[in-house]
Amino acid sequence: MMFLSLIAIGIFLLADGNSDSYYTNFTSSKQSSLIIGTSKAAQGLQPAVINGILNRSDVNNFAFTVAHSPYGPVYLEAIKKKIDRNTKDGIFIVTVDPYSVSSRHKDANDVGLFRENDKFLATVSSVTSNPNFEYLYQEYSYPYIYILTKKFDYIDDDFLHPDGWNEVNISMKQKDFEVRNKSKIKSYKKLLKVYKFSDKRYEYFEKTISFLKEYGKVYIVRLPVSTEFLEMENSVYPEFDSKINNTSSKFNVPFLDLTKEYIEYKYTDGNHLYKTSGAEVSEKIAKFILNYK
Repeated sequence: MMFLSLIAIGIFLLADGNSDSYYTNFTSSKQSSLIIGTSKAAQGLQPAVINGILNRSDVNNFAFTVAHSPYGPVYLEAIKKKIDRNTKDGIFIVTVDPYSVSSRHKDANDVGLFRENDKFLATVSSVTSNPNFEYLYQEYSYPYIYILTKKFDYIDDDFLHPDGWNEVNISMKQKDFEVRNKSKIKSYKKLLKVYKFSDKRYEYFEKTISFLKEYGKVYIVRLPVSTEFLEMENSVYPEFDSKINNTSSKFNVPFLDLTKEYIEYKYTDGNHLYKTSGAEVSEKIAKFILNYK
């Protein structure tokens, strides 16, 4: 038993950005500047690009997925754990779309029913432990041998960088894109039947902004998606942009809406930016911040 335990610990110590799409976000240290949001931000926004333009080194991507990190008490508490409380001049890119402030159940404002309540941001107590045995023991979703095989698989389609950017390498041939796009549209159309805007989630979106303003400058960003996905997003809450503009004025934080430029970019599935376009969008956001400052 002792021998097996030592083997398990040895394997755990090898876990890194190859192991899955989330682990290193639970092992990096407390941060002074963050990118906040769901998988669109996790895959799309690249801290290295943003840091280079802003002449910083501290912007870190702390975005997950719409299942794990929609706005609510769970995500806000995780952000509070990740922030270095000595920060005074941080940069916080808070991405938002109708899905990240909506819920799937009938009572969209019942915090007790929020889907992230039993997922890793709620169940893992630390987001800064390295190694994070709690995450690996409780929430790692693959067989542990996968940590070894992924570490030495140099032809990888998914890598979580130390700065939190989830790099997705995927075929962008037209036929491959069309298969992914068709499947994603089908799944999102099903979600539209059950998604409902949540006043409570929106309240936590504003609480997140209010909290982050204590540690630096906040910038609200709506990321681009292809035309089909933009239509679906807007159908969830048609007055969304107007509501965000009101929040922008209320908290005196700038809002950058990139949805009108959707045609300029490439997407892996229509909803997520391909990495080359992610670099372009990251550059645009950084220049927006630079010009605003």
